[in-house]
Amino acid sequence: MVNLRSALVLGIAQICHLGAVQATVSPQRMVHDLQALLSAGSEVMLASNASYAQDFTSRFSESHSPSFVVGAKPKKVSDIQKVVRYASQNNVPFLATGGGHGYTWSLGQLQNAIQIDLGNFQTVEIDTAANTMTVGGAVRIGNVTHDLVAVGKEFRMYGTASDNLLSAEVVTGTGELLNVSATSHPDLWYGLRGAGFNYGIATRLKYRIHPATNKGKVTVINAMFPAALNGSVWEACNSYVGHQPKELSILFAIRFNETLGGISPVGAFIYFGPKEEALKVVKPFLDLKPLYVEVHESNYAEFSSVALYQDVADIGSRKAIDFAPFTLNLYKVDVKNIVNVINYMNSSLTRNNDLKGATLSWAQYPLDGFLRYPVQSSAFAYRDVIVYFSIDGFTPEIAKLPLLDDFGKGLRSLLQLGSGRPDLETYVHFGHGDEGPRSWYSAAKLPRLSALKRVYDPHNLFRWYNPVPTIGH
Repeated sequence: MVNLRSALVLGIAQICHLGAVQATVSPQRMVHDLQALLSAGSEVMLASNASYAQDFTSRFSESHSPSFVVGAKPKKVSDIQKVVRYASQNNVPFLATGGGHGYTWSLGQLQNAIQIDLGNFQTVEIDTAANTMTVGGAVRIGNVTHDLVAVGKEFRMYGTASDNLLSAEVVTGTGELLNVSATSHPDLWYGLRGAGFNYGIATRLKYRIHPATNKGKVTVINAMFPAALNGSVWEACNSYVGHQPKELSILFAIRFNETLGGISPVGAFIYFGPKEEALKVVKPFLDLKPLYVEVHESNYAEFSSVALYQDVADIGSRKAIDFAPFTLNLYKVDVKNIVNVINYMNSSLTRNNDLKGATLSWAQYPLDGFLRYPVQSSAFAYRDVIVYFSIDGFTPEIAKLPLLDDFGKGLRSLLQLGSGRPDLETYVHFGHGDEGPRSWYSAAKLPRLSALKRVYDPHNLFRWYNPVPTIGH
């Protein structure tokens, strides 16, 4: 599944925290103690050390960031267990990091913590005969796609990443190491697939993989539309609802174009099939006579480098930027409401240059893979989403962030009116942090997920990343 602003992290690693209490040891003492505890090959240093920025993974966004006083890069799984136990015993919060893309503002509440960098857990093992892939907890989708293409396999169109998970090795909040699967700790298996960061740090994950569609070849069609086609573009999107080919993903970046003097939707139509088929499949968009059209023949590993005129790759590679992220699920394409929202955005950005860092992102995926599994099969809450809609306020000046934050909240409220649901719902990993557990996990799933917290995270250590509450409500 492609997202305009987020690389998919295959690991489930996230945050641990032990209440609003003071650490019982100084950062210097933490470094001394952890260096003595961890095995050879592990790395421990103060975050103030000159080498820290180079040796430890930085966060994608600077906005509402967690702060670290110590960095630990464990060499072995047993070292991760030792850090978890040590931090718990000494009232020190900590965050396990992989690719650094945890941009929710809820992370800003985590301060003076230990960073557990999983940089030593990036192995990739592919068994072509068994159609499985086993990866370390810090592996991202970009790490594995080239390897998969090379052996004629893929990792899409078959549900979410968690739907294809076969087993996971997890360090829980008690420091225990569990091998979790459908037959081993099946209760936790449910929670891991969709809410796993609430229960532990994944160190090793085994996934089901599949034969590559169209031998891994992909057609990417980029098209830029003028503001005058606002409305026609969304009518075209609506025409795919209910029968979108499983090979097609529809992406849009909607932002102010200085040359055109207004909002311009830029589309990327990603089709896992030959060029001739792709052009026929996206004909409703091409018939609108877009201003510019590009056609690329690429492969599964490289298509994101050309999609949206290379905009996906550009956003994904930047680090330490400031932005206000908002998302919501759309369960229908309400053309009238979307037109009104974009017209409002256009007038607001025309009047106020400080808002011109605002970008809307539209991701319309085929539902075939999501609907292969019943909603009761895992903690993943929302399988019938038509569009994942994102609002990002990017700025090089942090003083402008509150303005973009307010603007994003307003746009989200307007879009919610045409979402097809009475309440705000959003994919938890795309969340701003203010939506709340019902929006991230659904009210129906919260009681079961909260019960799992009491079993596998009894001290509520994993509570800072858009968390499941300890009491379901």
